[in-house]
Amino acid sequence: MTDQKSNALDCVMSAAELDVGRPVEWMVDPDHREKILGVTYAFSHTGERKTVWYTANKRRAKNALLVTDLVSSTGKISA
Repeated sequence: MTDQKSNALDCVMSAAELDVGRPVEWMVDPDHREKILGVTYAFSHTGERKTVWYTANKRRAKNALLVTDLVSSTGKISA
């Protein structure tokens, strides 16, 4: 062990420093709209967008429907 004492709270970033992605677009299977194939996240601090695919090979789906409003007033997935 080390002789230095450190406070664990000193190592934690503040909430303002975290760049957490917010989901902004969903790629759904056109034939089965309840199946999400991927999600695009937007990061507030960097302005970057990153798409994460949930397909078997983790790659871009060959055929997907882009959705920006996942739940409509009826509670169903809307395009």
